[in-house]
Amino acid sequence: MELTCTQENLNKALNIIGRVVNKNTTLPILDNVLMETEKGRLKLSSTNLEMGINCWIGGKIIKEGKITIPTRLFSSFIGGLPNQNIEIRQVGESLKLSCGNYRTEIKGLSAEDFPLIPKIKADPIVEIKSLLIKEALIQVLPSVSLSESRPEITGVFMDFSQLDKNKLVLAATDSYRLAERSIDLNGAKINKEGLNLLGEKKSLIVPRNTAQELSRILDNSDGELKIILSENQILFDCGSVNLISRLIEGQYPDYQQIIPTIFKSEAVVDNGEFQKAIKISSLFSDLKTNSVSLKADEKSKTVEIKAETGEVGKNSSKVAAQIKGEKVEIVFNHRYLVDGLNSVNAEEVALKMNDSSSPVVLSAAGGKEGKKDFLYLIMPIRG
Repeated sequence: MELTCTQENLNKALNIIGRVVNKNTTLPILDNVLMETEKGRLKLSSTNLEMGINCWIGGKIIKEGKITIPTRLFSSFIGGLPNQNIEIRQVGESLKLSCGNYRTEIKGLSAEDFPLIPKIKADPIVEIKSLLIKEALIQVLPSVSLSESRPEITGVFMDFSQLDKNKLVLAATDSYRLAERSIDLNGAKINKEGLNLLGEKKSLIVPRNTAQELSRILDNSDGELKIILSENQILFDCGSVNLISRLIEGQYPDYQQIIPTIFKSEAVVDNGEFQKAIKISSLFSDLKTNSVSLKADEKSKTVEIKAETGEVGKNSSKVAAQIKGEKVEIVFNHRYLVDGLNSVNAEEVALKMNDSSSPVVLSAAGGKEGKKDFLYLIMPIRG
C-alpha cells in the first residue's frame, strides 16, 4: 500500500473510528485499526465484535494494499503532526510515514487476522435527515438503563410500526423514567416494504453504546442518514462513515400503558428558573435518594421546591408558574428531573400531574412547533 492524504482528514477519521477500540487482552488485533485501499479511497475500520465503524477518506492512491496498525499509537502520532500532506507506505507488516519534518515507522499486524465486519446488502428502510436522529438520540439516551439485570432496556427502542403514518418513534427507559420522541418522516424516503425484515414486531432495540457512537458520528454530519436492517443487525450509513451493530434480543416493555392520559393538575414553568431552583435545593437533598419535594398550588401561582436533611439543613425556593387543577405535592429524584428538563429543550415546560404516587409527564408547554413530539415521564419517590 502506498498513498498520500491530508493530516486533517486522516486525523478526523481516526477520531471517529478510535472510540470503538477498547484494550483487548484476549484478541490483540482488536486494538488495531484496519487500513485498506478501496475504490480510490482509504478505508479505516475498527470493531469490538459488537459494533464496527468504517470511515472513508480521499487521497492519492499509488499502490493498493491493507494492514492493521495499533489505533492509539497511530491516532496520537497523526494528531500531533502538522496540517500537511502525509505520505504513507507499507513495507511488509510495518507502515512508514512522512509529513513535513517528521519520519516514523510503526509496526502492525497482518490484515488477514482482522475480524470481518459484516455487510448488510439491503435497501434502506428509511433515509432521513441526520439532524433529526441526532436530536432524538440526545433526548432519549439519558433514560437508557445502565443496569444489565434487564438487557432489553439497556438500549434505545426504535419503533417502525408507524412508517405508514410517516412516523418513527425512539424511546428509552430505566424503569424510573421514560423518554419518547416521535420523528415526523414527511419528506423522508421510506421503504415500507422493508418492514418485512422485522417480522411481526416492527421494532428493534439498539444497544446503548451503539446509539451513543451514532450520536457522536452525527456531530459531523448534516446530510442524510440511511437506516438499513437485517434480521439481527442494523447499519447506519452516513455516506463517508457507516456504523454496523448487533441488536439486543428480547421484548421491549409495553411502556405506553404507564403513560397517563388524564391529569388532575398542570403547571407551566420557565425551564431555566425551574432548573436553577432544583439544583439549589439538591444541595440539601438526601444523598441516598437525591430527593426534592415539589408543591404546585393554583392559589399561590407558584411551584415550591424543597429539600431537607438533618446533616446539612433545609432549603425552599418558589418559581412562578401557570397552574390549573388540584393542589399536589410530589417527591422526585432531582437528577432524573433535571435530565428531563434538559431533554425537553424548551423555554417553558409543562408538568402534568395526578397525585404523589402517580407518574408525572414533562413536555414542551403548549406543544410548540418542533418540540411537541417529545415527552418525558418520571416516577415519584414514594414515602
